[in-house]
Amino acid sequence: MADLPLTYLFDPVRYEDRAKAYSSCLGGRRFAIAHQTPGTTITGQTSFVATTPTFLINQANSNGRRVILSNFALCQDGTPAGGTINILVALDPANRYSSGGTAITAQSTMADSDYAPGFSFRYNPTASSPSTVRYLYQWTQPIYAGAVFNPDLHDGVAIGQTGSILIYTWASTTAPTWSIGGFDVLEEG
Repeated sequence: MADLPLTYLFDPVRYEDRAKAYSSCLGGRRFAIAHQTPGTTITGQTSFVATTPTFLINQANSNGRRVILSNFALCQDGTPAGGTINILVALDPANRYSSGGTAITAQSTMADSDYAPGFSFRYNPTASSPSTVRYLYQWTQPIYAGAVFNPDLHDGVAIGQTGSILIYTWASTTAPTWSIGGFDVLEEG
């Protein structure tokens, strides 16, 4: 990583970004999501299908808070994917969770916080058909074992009291295999 200039401390954009992260952490409403069994891998899909996201963050009017995905990191692991890896982030105001998948409980980033998240996180669930889906971002990534995919969404993907954030990953022939580097999610409202 390149050294940051001394002006970094006084860069208003970076300061505001860090201030929001810090305040949500202190309030106990910033959550990190990583598999609680280190070394566990997750397999994506071999094609895009709207009802089979690799990762799903959803809530159903449970806590009156908005859920904001700040950023996430996926690390290529295991069997190399067959062909270019596609990654798509979608947003839907409906709770798209239908069934299945493996739940991971988000952990507060404030050590003495006893807040539990009001949202759910699952990998490889079955989602219901799209309601008013918006495909926000799509990237491709070449196949390199150990490569990290880490888009910074600048706290810019949010759902209201009910909604879903869906992340799809796929590659033709052989599905991509990931270890979760982490999802950074905050609750606001």
